Parts: sequence; structure tokens; C-alpha cells
Amino acid sequence: MSLDVEVAQKPKKNLQEKRSSLSTKLLLQATADLIAERGYERTTLIEIGKRAGYSHGLVTRRFGSKAALVQSLIVKLSERFGHGALADTVGDNVGADALEAVISEIRGHAVSPDTSSLRGFYALLFESLKPNVDLREFMADLHADFIVDLTAKVAEGRAAGRLADGIDPAEITELTVSALRGLAYRWMLDPERVDFVAGLDSLSKYIALIAARPGVGARDDITA
Repeated sequence: MSLDVEVAQKPKKNLQEKRSSLSTKLLLQATADLIAERGYERTTLIEIGKRAGYSHGLVTRRFGSKAALVQSLIVKLSERFGHGALADTVGDNVGADALEAVISEIRGHAVSPDTSSLRGFYALLFESLKPNVDLREFMADLHADFIVDLTAKVAEGRAAGRLADGIDPAEITELTVSALRGLAYRWMLDPERVDFVAGLDSLSKYIALIAARPGVGARDDITA
């Protein structure tokens, strides 16, 4: 192939890649929106394509099946709200600060004008409880990895003085993530009466109590 032909084809290739990237983004967003609105089982490839502005044939060619599409969506959303984002979310924070960083990240998305992606992520968490084996196992593994890595960051806080004496890293991480998921479930179930942001702020207040403070004993630190 001559250099002239390569140069001529490069802009065309870049344009195709941009179009492909855009269509994938729109399809994933449409999937998140529809699942948040009507659930996994009632969301079809035809509706996903229509919502995104494409044919369902493109959806099938791009992802193969609804299960594969949803797994791609989970991975993408996890880069923002889950295990895939943990390193960037937590950064150098350890101990109680690591837990607070996770809460703060979720809060930032919760107060944004568009919460559809956050709602889509939580909808997928709860949809995975239904009898769809592939989705359930995939989500369970993702969740387990999140817990393990976050627990490790919390445990680092003991040596760094960012975790009160007597606090078990695994236990407090499990409690925090469970509180987050429970709060999210109630928010998704009853958004008119459940203030998600206020709940996150309350959780942050109690997480702050497990951070070690100079001159304060473990018992006083927890109950102050």
C-alpha cells in the first residue's frame, strides 16, 4: 500500500472509530435508562436501539445479546460508580478517609442534574437478584472485588493513624457498603420520601467518628 493511500484512509478510519464510539456510548446510555425505567426483563434490544436512534440489528452486531450488552454496561458504569473507579475515587486516602471518599464520589453524582446513569447502575445491582445466572454471577464477582480492595484501603489506615483503635476494617467496610446499597434501594423505591443526599451526609457523619483522633481513646472516639 502506498503512503498516499494510507494517508487518505487514516481520516476515514478515525471518523469510523468516532462514530462507533458514539453509537456504543448512546446504546449503553439507552440501556441504562430503560433498565432504570422498566427493569432488565422488560427491556428489549429493539427498544434499546430505538431509544439510542439505531436499529436493533446494530445492537446485535455490536454486542451479540442483551446479556453481553448489559455486562458491557455494568463494566462501563463500574468505571464511574463501582470497582473500576475505586483507585481513582480513593486515591491516597486510607482508613475512614477511604470510605468517605467513596461516599463523596456517589454524592457528587447524586446532586448532578442528570442522575440517570447512577440510577441505572443501582437498577442493575438490584436486577441481578433475579434468575439471570450470567448477570448475577458477574455482578456478584464485581461486588466482591470492590469489597476486598476497599477493605485493604481501610486497613492501611490503621498504621497511618486514620482508623480508630478497635475498628475492624472488614466489618466497617461491609457495614458502609451495605448502608450505601440499602439507602440506594430505598431511594430508587421511593424517591419522593427518601432524601438520598441527606442519607449520604448522615453516613459521612458517622464514618468520621471512626477516624483516629490524637489524645482520644478508642471507646470515646467511637461514641463521641
